[in-house]
Amino acid sequence: MKIYKTNKITDRTIQHLRYKFLIACLILTFLISCAVSAQPIQAVQGEDCFSRVFEEKAVGHSLVNAYLLMYSAYSTYENRIDVANFLEFKKKIKETFTPLGIDRFDFIDVRARTADTQAVIMSNDKLVIVAFRGSESSSNHKFSPVKMAYDWILTDFNFFKKRILWWGWGVKVHRGFYNAIEIVYDELKKYVDSHMAGTPKRLWITGHSLGAGIAPMAACRLSDDGISVQGLYTYAGPRLGNEDFVKAFKKRFPDMQRWVFDNDIVTKLPFKAMKFQHCALPNNIYADGKLVLADGEMKGPGKVRSHAPGMYLQKIYDLLPLDIKVVVPAPPGFGNDASSADAELERKFNGEAQVSEEDLSN
Repeated sequence: MKIYKTNKITDRTIQHLRYKFLIACLILTFLISCAVSAQPIQAVQGEDCFSRVFEEKAVGHSLVNAYLLMYSAYSTYENRIDVANFLEFKKKIKETFTPLGIDRFDFIDVRARTADTQAVIMSNDKLVIVAFRGSESSSNHKFSPVKMAYDWILTDFNFFKKRILWWGWGVKVHRGFYNAIEIVYDELKKYVDSHMAGTPKRLWITGHSLGAGIAPMAACRLSDDGISVQGLYTYAGPRLGNEDFVKAFKKRFPDMQRWVFDNDIVTKLPFKAMKFQHCALPNNIYADGKLVLADGEMKGPGKVRSHAPGMYLQKIYDLLPLDIKVVVPAPPGFGNDASSADAELERKFNGEAQVSEEDLSN
């Protein structure tokens, strides 16, 4: 009879096997992580551009700043970034600008008896941007008579002048734009103070259309309270006040940059006959794309279709050198497949505007 010996597994053997298994798992984990990290990561076009290429210390004209500030102003329109309400708007702004190098956000949305004002305050460790929204006539993807009344009638077309003695004897400004900053100023200053705290930062203020009317008023009010404004860029802005106001304003903000595209009709309002003036010479972009800095007022009748914010955004983008184009976000519309809806919105706007102009000329 044969007697077979069984292999006895000792505790030491089990422990040894456990160590081998653990080492194998660690090696496998390392190999998997290497494989995952080797996968191409899709970078966001314009990633960290507000930190890397925005010229926060610039004085006067900066083309890259002009584009990024117009991009900021464009993005304040709910109907341009396709959101249904202000909660969605705040979420979309954060999703859009966080990859671009902005890490802090605050929002203003105030409707009072005299005006309706929206703004975004956003910052990183180098700069603070205040962007005011322009006029809208829709809300939640639908035409809104209330929105139109507040933005257009109570604000844009409130051409009565308001006397501001503390800005200079005889100074009178557009009442609608002054009211629009008055109803939000305390909140705005609180946010700006908070964003400017800590490491030294430069303050930049911008806006398109109605936003371009409010932005200079905000700059004056903040300056009154000792807050230095590094840059003030407006787009498609109307005339703001009388001659005394313009003289006082130019002394305080001699480097304001005012952008106008192809005889934009809003830049011709309120009328000169009403004793309103612009606060700075225009940086004119002509229909053929030519840019003339500190130019005179364009000749001829105003064009409604030139007022669209997407037009300004695209035309300034076209002026950028190639090495800058590849490191900033592309315009959302105009043939960019990433946002065909916005391109369609601009085409629709331009088509309706052309019909309106033809009706006016007949």
